[in-house]
Amino acid sequence: MKTADGKTLLIFDPTDEETPVGLIRGELQGAYGNLANGDLSQVLQMPVLAPESAGITRKGSFVLAADGSFDGDVTDQFIGVDAAYERSMLKEDDQKEVRENLEKNLGRDLPGLNFKGYEFHQAEELDKPLELDLHLGATGYAHPAGPLLLVRARVVGSHMREVPDVMERLTRKYPIEIGHPGQWRDSFDITLPAGYVVDEMPNPVSVDVGFASYKSSVAAKSNVLHYEREYVVRQVEIPAEKVLDFRRLEGAIVFDEKGSVVLKKR
Repeated sequence: MKTADGKTLLIFDPTDEETPVGLIRGELQGAYGNLANGDLSQVLQMPVLAPESAGITRKGSFVLAADGSFDGDVTDQFIGVDAAYERSMLKEDDQKEVRENLEKNLGRDLPGLNFKGYEFHQAEELDKPLELDLHLGATGYAHPAGPLLLVRARVVGSHMREVPDVMERLTRKYPIEIGHPGQWRDSFDITLPAGYVVDEMPNPVSVDVGFASYKSSVAAKSNVLHYEREYVVRQVEIPAEKVLDFRRLEGAIVFDEKGSVVLKKR
């Protein structure tokens, strides 16, 4: 970044052992700091990094049974700030706590969770993405409705943000904190139980409000249901006057994350 007198500075946190030089944590992005430099001392606004500097790419493959249960595997690849957060957790927690935290987070989306195990890869190599393999199953994932089965194509992970006054249409005076810039992508394949085909699917979702965008789609090919989505955040704070855009973004995310695919017997 540039100072008022035209000098170029490299901003980094020397106390942060998990974030490589060249990146800064989400909490610091867009914040203000003091540059102590005698008569040239000044207040600086910290950089806001590009979306491609951070994020998670998640891929999952699952096999659904006719009783609504499933088994599968998920691979998460963390980069940038998201990798730093995970590495901090690995450093601070023991194996038991790490497993309990993973199980708790997965359980929010999968009430009948059967968490079978996990492995982290490249945890010590800060210049590489952090990878996490998850092995899991769940009972009652698909819900029967007479002869039909209702299946949520978004298996795990949520981008919904709780901002009650905004969603309740109350007047907003202050900016909305949306987190750090990044790109989050999900891709899930669900093999359908024998004898079932897709009867109805949710419509694709696509919304771009400038400070963020969100898109998702569901497709069926042969006996496999494929879901994918991309969530991109470009700013750290949303001005209060853009509350309607934020509400539209959140509405699209909620609609997508709660959508179900309807299966029927052949």
